[in-house]
This record gives sequence, structure tokens and C-alpha cells, in this order.
Amino acid sequence: MKQTTLRRLISLGMLAALIVLFSIISGTRFFNANNFVEIVRDSSVIAIIGVGVTMAIITAGIDLSTGSIMAVVGMVMANIYAYTLWPIPIMILCGLAAGLLAGFCNGLIIGKLHVPEFIGTLATMSVFRALTYIIAIKDANGVIESQAMTHSSYAVLGYAIGYFYFVVIAMIVFVVCGQIFLKYTRLGTEIYAVGANPKAATLSGIDVAKVKVIVYTIVGFCCAVGSIFTTARLQSATTAIGQDFEFNPIAAAVVGGVALSGGSGDVVGTLIGALFMVTLENGVRKLDMNTAYQYVIKGVIIILVVMFDAWYKGRMDRKAREEGAKEGIGA
Repeated sequence: MKQTTLRRLISLGMLAALIVLFSIISGTRFFNANNFVEIVRDSSVIAIIGVGVTMAIITAGIDLSTGSIMAVVGMVMANIYAYTLWPIPIMILCGLAAGLLAGFCNGLIIGKLHVPEFIGTLATMSVFRALTYIIAIKDANGVIESQAMTHSSYAVLGYAIGYFYFVVIAMIVFVVCGQIFLKYTRLGTEIYAVGANPKAATLSGIDVAKVKVIVYTIVGFCCAVGSIFTTARLQSATTAIGQDFEFNPIAAAVVGGVALSGGSGDVVGTLIGALFMVTLENGVRKLDMNTAYQYVIKGVIIILVVMFDAWYKGRMDRKAREEGAKEGIGA
């Protein structure tokens, strides 16, 4: 069985076990339609941004600046909302452009300047967060305040049609398009090739720097979309948007089977990971447990799945070497 398939089955098994456990302990407090709708809704922004983060991790990279990009996008839109008469669609387009620009900057730093992904995005995480404070809405005394964004044509993005929130619909579109992009396009194949072996990818004619620039630009776009739906749901923009969010899409991708070493994983796995992470948070909250426990559980699970990935990869490498040796002897 392929590692990706096996890891997806393991992730689905963990999600199912978590649902059964919380249903038994909490009863209808957890196991009810409204709560499951809430879980899917709360998973959606993580999954949308996780689409981009998945691609970054498949290239053997990482992006620690996602929360800060969300914040700066939200504040760009807040300034347009507060100080201009531009229509809401133009404001949203400016937010998307800000996210694309932020991701493009990350891509240039990593792909063209060859700064390690961890260091590069750690630096831009601070830069983007600082930029958010610089352009934040302030009162007459210079004190930062939140900006209400209650216009009906914008706030509607935080609403639902029956049980389906608009953010859930967007998440489904992003996951489907992201999966098709990775599995059935040339650029998707190149993303896997860069993560599996960048030197071999270069020798085969793949422009590794270009691929990384594109990938991190996609991450920025996903962050912008996540910020738009977050601010629409809150009907306000604050400097706290995306605070400590960076861990969530990375954790969702890892739990969903995306190998930190690069070259394997997919968007569907990340969606399962996002559902798992939010189900855990929701269940802990329904049980009135100390929220610190969820962080302990998340950390332990991530360590275990990374250990499993390392063990499985080592096992498959040994098996390949043994089969190669047998073929050599037979020849």
C-alpha cells in the first residue's frame, strides 16, 4: 500500500475514533447536527490555507507567516473600508492582491535569494505582523482600534444557506481545485519532484526557484481568502487576526499525511487533518476540559505521525535496496 493511502486511512481512523469517543463521553452535547456544522465551518479556513501550505510542505518547505499575512490582508481591507468609498468587490480584490504580494515576497526570498524556508518565513512573519500594526486603524490619540465591517454585501460572506456556510462552499472548491492541480497538472508534478529531489528536478529541466515562487504566492492567495472569510464572519478587522494561527494549517497537513521531508501528501489528507484538529478542540470544549490538554494531545499526535512517516520511509527504502540487491544477484 502506498504511504499516502495508508496515512490517509490512519488519519480517517483517528478522526472516526475521536468522534466516537467524544460522542460516548459527551452524548448529544457533541453528537448533534448543529455541532457538526460548526466543526466543518471552523475547519474551513484552516483547510483553505492548508491547500497552499500543503504545496509548500510537499516542496520540503514550510510557511510560518500565514497568520501574519491574514492580518495584513484584513487591515488593508479595513483601511479601504474606513477611508474610501470604493465598492466592496474592489476592496476584496485589493485584499487578494495584498495576499498575493505577500506570498510572492516569500517566494522571492526563498526561491531566488535561497534563504531557508524556516528562516525566511519566520522573518516575514514578524515583518507582516509589524506592517499590520503600522497601517492599523487608530483613534485621535493614536490608539489602535478594531474596524467594524458590517456592510451587508460583505458580512453576507460569513452567513450560511441552510447548513452550508459560504466559507464551507469555498473550502470545497479550494480542496477540489487544489487536488486536481497537484495530481493532474504539469506544475503539480513539478511540485512533487522538487520536494522529492531538488537536484534531480533541476537536472530534468525543472526551474526549482520558479516553482517555489509560485507555490508561496499560492499560499499568500489562500491566506487572503481565509482572511476575507474570517473578517466577514467577525464583521470587523483587528490586528489580532491570525494570531498564533500559523501552527494550525501545518499541523493539519502533517496529521493528514503530508511528509515534512517533502515529496508526498495531498490536499484531501490536509482536509482530514483540519477536521481532526477542530474536532479535538470542539470536543475538549464540550467536555469543559482545560484547553491546555488539546495542545498536549496535538503535540503528541504530531510527534507520533512524524515518527511513523520516518519509520515507514526507512522501511520502504530498505525494501527497495533489498529488491535491488536480489535483482543484482539474479543478473
